[in-house]
Amino acid sequence: MKKLLIACLCCMGIVFVAIGAGAKEEWTAPDDDLVINFIKPDKGIGVVFNHSSHENYECIDCHHNIKKSGEPTSCATCHDNYSAMPTKGYKSYFKAMHYKRNNAKRPSCLGCHVKEFGNDKEMTGCINSACHPEGIK
Repeated sequence: MKKLLIACLCCMGIVFVAIGAGAKEEWTAPDDDLVINFIKPDKGIGVVFNHSSHENYECIDCHHNIKKSGEPTSCATCHDNYSAMPTKGYKSYFKAMHYKRNNAKRPSCLGCHVKEFGNDKEMTGCINSACHPEGIK
């Protein structure tokens, strides 16, 4: 009887571990038309971001800090230097959005768009693009 109890407890433990290992955290993305405008908020050059058009990507593709924080947070949480000109280091919000180097540790928004859309100015350009429909003023 004791062996049967131990066997049952072991099986239950394996089942719970398997369920826990297979469980994937589910988050609800914000509504579409999320305006991202940290660099020059007074100029209205922000980007309108739609999570629904990025649903084929994993959250961690953009929110790489999920491993540390346990949940997706804004890029601005860590990239808190909002200078309009690129600066050295990873704190630059501009670089986090626009860095295009192919061997970059993590892709930026623009870097990913260039990889996906090549030189399509609608998806990678600054002026009259899907990202900045009003252009850069």
